[in-house]
Amino acid sequence: MQFLDVCGLRRSVRFYKTWQPVERDKIQRILEVVRVATTCPGNLQPWRAVVVDATKLAPKDREMLLAADNYQGAHRTAPIWIYWFADPEDGKPQTFQKRVHQLMDVGALASCHGWTHDAIDASIEKGVRSPEGMPEIGGFLHNLPYEISVAVARGETIGACDVACLAAVNEGLGTCLHMIATVDKVAEVKKFLKVPDRWEAVWLQLLGYSAEEPEAGGQRPRLPFNEIFFEGEYGKPFPRDETVVNDLRKEGLLRAPAPKPERFEEIKHLARMFGFPV
Repeated sequence: MQFLDVCGLRRSVRFYKTWQPVERDKIQRILEVVRVATTCPGNLQPWRAVVVDATKLAPKDREMLLAADNYQGAHRTAPIWIYWFADPEDGKPQTFQKRVHQLMDVGALASCHGWTHDAIDASIEKGVRSPEGMPEIGGFLHNLPYEISVAVARGETIGACDVACLAAVNEGLGTCLHMIATVDKVAEVKKFLKVPDRWEAVWLQLLGYSAEEPEAGGQRPRLPFNEIFFEGEYGKPFPRDETVVNDLRKEGLLRAPAPKPERFEEIKHLARMFGFPV
């Protein structure tokens, strides 16, 4: 699928074909894309995922995981549940130090920009100001509070989940992000999945073949372009060229806005099919 088609068709799908299993190779392909394509400062890679095939769960385990997410309708119909976590250990300065050394060793970071092994070590271990050309990491990473490492790990994992959603669309699947659990049930879910206590719960990604029509009722509402993008300074909207807009419509990024005329009838039909209140 072309990239702009993938972006234009990305929806939060909330009705899945319970009778159609997801092929394992498609799940692996999504995970491979996340591993390779997700950007991350210092190549930290703090994301971790546990894939659960809901169709193979014991009834009591399925019930517990659904209850933890307040029995959300989409969760009940999706056959694959991917639990995404962030490992704060991979958000720590020491991890940044190790991974940046690796990047320099493979030529991803250039010495002509100031990147050297000695400069990295001095910045992180002693707070020495970084050489010109490098980011000033000494003032930020030296003695970094653990809480910031947690925030960094969570933020980067959120980015990985966005990549995972686009990868799912590219595989012809529907997907949606949920909270892993309500606040009081997170520990129970982590215990069931046997993940380390330190891991931070980020998102639950639902995965399956969409029971909704391909565009799921149309493209979702978005804030106006000129309210969120600026040029040079805040208050000066970045000019929106209508020629570009028309090209993006032709290329599949910009599509018919929600709701499509038949959308609410479709929802009623799906509700009856899955036994939800109409």
